[in-house]
Amino acid sequence: MYSIVNPEAVRSLAEQNNLTAMFSSGAIAQMELRRYNDGDAVCSVGDRLESMFILVQGKLKIHTLLPNGKSMLVRFARPMSVIGDVELLRQYPVKNEVVSVGDSLLLVAGRKLLLKEFEDNTALLRFLVGELSHKLYTLGQTSAMNVLYPVENRFASYLMSLFSDNTGAQRVEEIRTSSLTETADLLGTSYRHLNRVVRRLIEEGIIERRRGRLIVLDEERLAMLANGNLYE
Repeated sequence: MYSIVNPEAVRSLAEQNNLTAMFSSGAIAQMELRRYNDGDAVCSVGDRLESMFILVQGKLKIHTLLPNGKSMLVRFARPMSVIGDVELLRQYPVKNEVVSVGDSLLLVAGRKLLLKEFEDNTALLRFLVGELSHKLYTLGQTSAMNVLYPVENRFASYLMSLFSDNTGAQRVEEIRTSSLTETADLLGTSYRHLNRVVRRLIEEGIIERRRGRLIVLDEERLAMLANGNLYE
């Protein structure tokens, strides 16, 4: 992660993502722009946040840590997702791991700045209420998927969520077979079971394994397996 000192880039990204309708120009000018590389942590379990993060470009993966040390996928976040709103406003410690998938750009607003904006900014409050509602909805959906759906369907949903805004060569770079152990943990299954699912999808011509990477060949059939459920 590194900060980008470029006020014009901050203004441009704020305009592109309609943040100007929710924040005053003075507040936007005080925001920090950060770039996170693939795998960089935006926040980790136990952190105490003094800022809120607004994803304006890229994708984030959010997963929770279980008592047995394994992880379980919560959702993928896309622009304009907010990270740290719940923790920041009530000063709770962070409960989930949030990492960048590929390169991501986030605008960072400090707690004091936000509290000042809340005083008479109803547009910002409505936006954050919408974000909180979405998080509650997706948490319930993810919990149901992890309990009710077979691994094959969960893996299809995972792939659809991962690739839904990528094309061509980007897909080749997204998921490597060496990361299947981590993926199995995120989906609440074993590597052996997930590997059987992968082999079956390869045999059915839905995906293929090429040079240590998995590539989607038949997105329509993969979407049918996902049955409209995404980790988003």
